[in-house]
Amino acid sequence: MESERPCVLSSAGGIPLSSQIDDIFRKKIISGEWASDQRIPSELQLAQRYNVSRSTIRTVVLQLVGEGLLYRVPGKGTF
Repeated sequence: MESERPCVLSSAGGIPLSSQIDDIFRKKIISGEWASDQRIPSELQLAQRYNVSRSTIRTVVLQLVGEGLLYRVPGKGTF
């Protein structure tokens, strides 16, 4: 499950925050930290955890949904 330690992203180096978050989320999926059919934290929770806007999180999540790595269930969440 999602750990409580803060995550620090770097705005230096020219790598967009959304790309950094995309990389983090992919690693969580591939490693099994976000298991199949397990609901991930809400967009708001993720935005707070990574100190970015909800729209940044939404962009990454929708990309991963489009690739079939995550799926959404209306009223239930993202898995």
